[in-house]
Amino acid sequence: MARLKIGDVFEITTTKGKGYFQYVHKDEMMGQLIRLLPNLYEESHIFESELVKEKEMYLVHFPLGSALEQKVVRIKGNYEVPRDFVLPKKFRSKHTIKGEFVGWHIIDYETLAREKVQELTNEQKQLSPWGTWNDTLLKERMEHGWTLNDWT
Repeated sequence: MARLKIGDVFEITTTKGKGYFQYVHKDEMMGQLIRLLPNLYEESHIFESELVKEKEMYLVHFPLGSALEQKVVRIKGNYEVPRDFVLPKKFRSKHTIKGEFVGWHIIDYETLAREKVQELTNEQKQLSPWGTWNDTLLKERMEHGWTLNDWT
């Protein structure tokens, strides 16, 4: 298997088309962090660096090595991570107890400290989800055009 490199761009096939994402960071505990690029395409995209320059929809941790090994994703090449990309300091997670929403956790990426809030500020609404998604959840969210604004 090829060694993963920061900047690698991958294609994943969904029922509604091909989606793309870029590997941007490896966290020792959470694994690979990817930035989801916007839109799905009917056919395999002849990849151009312009697509990588687009603002990501959100970031999420994803078991990239396993997905590549199982041929769930296909590497499209290595492209420079956009210069304006900044590794986020915080992520968010919905906090539920016995299926009932009780608030949100804002997680500090460096310290893993959690802050509980009842309502999100506009800035917090732009935080990416905390956790690791498998390929099934990733594809489902891509197929439905899921955005951070849908997550309330």
